[in-house]
Amino acid sequence: MESSYRAAQAEKIVEKLSSIPEVLALRTYTARLLGADPSLVLHGGGNTSAKGESTTLLGETVSVLYVKGSGWDLATIEPAGHPAVRLEPLRALRALPSLTDEAMVNALRLALLDAQAPTPSVEALLHAYLPARFIDHTHADAILAVSDQPDGEQLCRSIFGPGLLWIPYVMPGFALAKRCADAFEAAVARGQTPTVMVLERHGLFTWGETAQESYERTIDAVTLAERFLADRRAPTAAAPAPVDGLDIALLPRIRGLLAKLWGMPHERGPFVALRCSDAILAFLERDDAATLTQVGTATPDHVLRTKPHALFVANPDYSDLPALTARLEQECLAYAERYDAYFDRMCAQKAVVRKKLDPWPRVILLPRLGLVTVGRTPLEPTMAADIYEHTVSIMACATDVGRYTPVSLEDLFDVEYWSLEQAKIKRLVEPALFGKVMVVTGAASGIGLATARRMADLGADVALMDRDQHAVLAESAALSKGRVGRVLPFVADVTSWEETRRAMQGVVRAFGGLDGVVSNAGSASEGRLETERGQVALQRSLDLNLMSHTHVARAAVEVMSAQGRGGALLFNASKSAFNQGPGFGPYAVAKAALVALMRQYAVDLACIHVRANAVNADRIRTQLFAGGVVESRAAARGLSVDQYFQSNLLAREVTADDVADAFVYLATARSTTGCVITVDGGNAAAFPR
Repeated sequence: MESSYRAAQAEKIVEKLSSIPEVLALRTYTARLLGADPSLVLHGGGNTSAKGESTTLLGETVSVLYVKGSGWDLATIEPAGHPAVRLEPLRALRALPSLTDEAMVNALRLALLDAQAPTPSVEALLHAYLPARFIDHTHADAILAVSDQPDGEQLCRSIFGPGLLWIPYVMPGFALAKRCADAFEAAVARGQTPTVMVLERHGLFTWGETAQESYERTIDAVTLAERFLADRRAPTAAAPAPVDGLDIALLPRIRGLLAKLWGMPHERGPFVALRCSDAILAFLERDDAATLTQVGTATPDHVLRTKPHALFVANPDYSDLPALTARLEQECLAYAERYDAYFDRMCAQKAVVRKKLDPWPRVILLPRLGLVTVGRTPLEPTMAADIYEHTVSIMACATDVGRYTPVSLEDLFDVEYWSLEQAKIKRLVEPALFGKVMVVTGAASGIGLATARRMADLGADVALMDRDQHAVLAESAALSKGRVGRVLPFVADVTSWEETRRAMQGVVRAFGGLDGVVSNAGSASEGRLETERGQVALQRSLDLNLMSHTHVARAAVEVMSAQGRGGALLFNASKSAFNQGPGFGPYAVAKAALVALMRQYAVDLACIHVRANAVNADRIRTQLFAGGVVESRAAARGLSVDQYFQSNLLAREVTADDVADAFVYLATARSTTGCVITVDGGNAAAFPR
């Protein structure tokens, strides 16, 4: 491992953050360096600190600890992610014989200089009690591969020599902070100079008087561990060829069965992702893979993302997916029984009462395919996959040089059901469309964009599909703000079956499945049907305003059918389906056919609980009316453009947001199929009959 510290970059950061103390600017810089390497920390793991001075409102200069706040990720941390805590009150706590977690957190918050700042790390006291100015704590893979051993202390002493402080496993918090401080001071009293501290089966601490020194001690320590492992590890076997193309067919099946097991409503489901690499595939072929994956997590806090164990599926038969799905359901039920037994056993053994978390797996291991991860948001499967991919490496490496022995199940239970760790998992507020994956075509503008925005606002995870690459990327980026991973762009011309199916497969790979589509893409085609020009316009209109919808529906139903949880096909039709306008035949004929198509889907797909409905909108200011179309339609009725848009029974202009509301309703109307909702301000001639 090489140092990424660059003096010129550090200077630029200090200059850029000149409004804050230099020590905090440098702390931010090296914390990000640590967070940028997933072999050091992952998804909120690890913590960092620096000691300095700050001035209170009364002008008093006080010693402070800038320490990582709960919920911040080192990879993206900002200065605010290291809130300032008065140092002396924290050090005074060391005199106490014991301190509950709740009292510790209260004391940390009382010591904050800013009452609105995030709660300091649960290991803030440890950072406070060590004397160094900068302190770095990581969960480096190589360190865990060595310390997750029955003789981890001896191995670490052979690697790090007399500068090592070895701390037997203790849960994070007040007791661990006191033990580390006592060990440090005892070593100094013996004439030693501690330079590195390894927490058994937990991670690494380094320190220094400068940010660079502390950071580079981390790099040096990890490098020594990596070399130790490399010298003792035999070459690994080559990975087998993966089973190709199964993810598209299998992920929706897994999503559907887990939605059922989790008790989720129809047309909703968890998020499912597949992670495959040579290292993962090679690990899953090991004779001891099934055993290793039932031992425990590489470091305790990983249990919050992966559960204590993964579900290992031995010898899966990919030639019969329905049979494999049925087997997976039974395997998940058996997994839940084992989890229930573990929970009951731990509660009885520890004489505690806890509220049980759900018992379902977060990681499913499928040899020759990879690892499938599950979560309630799109980011959770990614986090679990990142963590378990590194866990695979740690397990394999530790076993190849010794024996993988992470923390015990008893210790894992304490962390899994620790109130301070549980606080890291945000409680979800579930809005109206939470758990739904919706695809919107023609999503880069007009009704499609308004519908995508409204559905995202109501908690849906939305795939924006459009043939205009620049526009769909731009609009997706705008909608993604504050919704990381929940709004994604897909480029496709829906008049092409191949492009439509490829984009829908991308949706499955991103979310694990889908629950509904708003098939919205279309254009306004004019012309008299008895003319050659009108016939050409009709053919173009049929391709886009009718046949493209069959491509979208076909690709979506393929996924919905595999999930077995129903779904919604929603079509943007038009009042022209019922009330044609002069010279607008190419558009009206295709839209009338689209309504008939919707009704046929309603009849044919009811048996698999897939609903089909349409919205008949009229006169919405969108790109549909660009290129002189609106002027032509208004002139055909002897109206001005503004009069044209307000020419309805309610005498009000209908907006794209009004249409979006109708699609939102139909997305949730689980007892409605074969329905046409008019959103046109009222047009008696176009009332559905």
